[in-house]
Amino acid sequence: MAIFKPEMPSSGSSSSFTGICEFGLVEFEDKSGQFDWADLFLEVKVRQKGSDYDRTMQIKGSFEKEAGKITGGSCLKRLYQFFSEIGCEAGITVDGTWESSDGQTIDNIASYLNEHFIKSNPVDGPSHDYIGYFYQEQPKVPGGKSYTRVWNKIMKNTEDNKSKLMKDAEWMKAQGYIKEMTDVVPNGAVTTGLSGSGLSNL
Repeated sequence: MAIFKPEMPSSGSSSSFTGICEFGLVEFEDKSGQFDWADLFLEVKVRQKGSDYDRTMQIKGSFEKEAGKITGGSCLKRLYQFFSEIGCEAGITVDGTWESSDGQTIDNIASYLNEHFIKSNPVDGPSHDYIGYFYQEQPKVPGGKSYTRVWNKIMKNTEDNKSKLMKDAEWMKAQGYIKEMTDVVPNGAVTTGLSGSGLSNL
């Protein structure tokens, strides 16, 4: 009887799911108010082209306020950049409520986004209209588990945007905002069992 050996993926196969990847929107969930520090916490499930699994993108943060009114906050910049790419003209008022572009109150922003901006069908799944930067995050504890993260800046799926987004992601990594898995953990020890998850695959 012949020896059976299951087919193993090639050493570089995982790289198709890190770096700049095409993806589609699957579902929105609003977790704002569930955490003391987060005035805004919008969770977006996305699915990469060629994958059967969903990844989670988060747009979250606290607002800058004066006399109870919103005056700014970096999370608003991230939110409106995201909305601009998907074609959403809704937004947040200075009182912290959601409104459509014509001034109509939006009681549930997640339901509103799911209704208007999710394009999917049971056979083909979501439409891969966007690109994003997917990466293995450096564990906070040496030797800890590394998770796949999605940077919350997205762009429409064009060849020109792929190079632009990569340039932006490289800047974020250089500034330490994106903490990506490397072949060496912070204490200098070489990682094991994580071949193919480092920068060499980008």
